[in-house]
Amino acid sequence: MMRKALQFGSLAAAVLQVGCGTTSTVTLLSPRTQVRNAEGLYPVEIEFRSNMQALKKETLKPYLQVGDNNYPMRRTPRLDTRWETLLPVPATNSVMDYRVKVDFEYNAIPAPRSNSVLSQPYRLQIKEK
Repeated sequence: MMRKALQFGSLAAAVLQVGCGTTSTVTLLSPRTQVRNAEGLYPVEIEFRSNMQALKKETLKPYLQVGDNNYPMRRTPRLDTRWETLLPVPATNSVMDYRVKVDFEYNAIPAPRSNSVLSQPYRLQIKEK
């Protein structure tokens, strides 16, 4: 009986360590179509939510991935879950494909570990005035 209790305890610890039932999501808040502007910079805003209890919120590092280029995002003032940046789009382009990646650390035993979440692909369309 004691042996079965120890086996169950080991199994339960393994399930908890894997993070059963945790979700982390990136939600795009910006419009997918914007009017071309002279600067060629277009605001992109996201919301990042996670129910991972061990997540170290101070380590969140979201950025946009456009091909081989990464554009860091900054936290929106007074909103803990929202982030923003400006996406450069050359005047010769009318569309720009990108993804959002959020790097973070979470508490684990014996030391914190790194992880990341990658969004679905997004497409920004630029309309002429």
